[in-house]
Amino acid sequence: MEQFKDIYEKYYRKIYLFLLKMSGNQTLAEELTQETLYKAFIHIEQYEGRSSIYTWLCGIAKNNWLAEMRRQKFRANQEISSEYACGKDFEEEVLEKQLRNLMRQEILKLQEPYVTVCTLRIYGELSYVEISGLFGKSESWAKVTFFRGKTMLIERMEKYK
Repeated sequence: MEQFKDIYEKYYRKIYLFLLKMSGNQTLAEELTQETLYKAFIHIEQYEGRSSIYTWLCGIAKNNWLAEMRRQKFRANQEISSEYACGKDFEEEVLEKQLRNLMRQEILKLQEPYVTVCTLRIYGELSYVEISGLFGKSESWAKVTFFRGKTMLIERMEKYK
């Protein structure tokens, strides 16, 4: 197995980007990335090699993010960043941000395993093979589960049109 320093250097940015896509918040993504890698370091002996290290780290990161969302009682209408200028671009950016936040909320409302599969596929960009490895299921199971979760998510998002 790689030295943990090598794991840290190789996966820090990937885990950060995964968490940034999920949270939409740079500071939170940085904090959760550090927490994820710390937990991985402490529990490295629990890595069984059934999936890639990146997949294992994404699982830890997802759980950290979900725990943080429960702590914050995440709301769709986060404060609007002051970095945007007023005008049409501002309105479009606000609407897109609200839509992304609503989608995150709706994903969390899905039942398991749809929450985890959709999160790993959409935000972690994991392959079906990697997702199936996490669950000990077939690649076909991962594809069908993602398709069903995505279908439920699309139906839920229709109410926001």
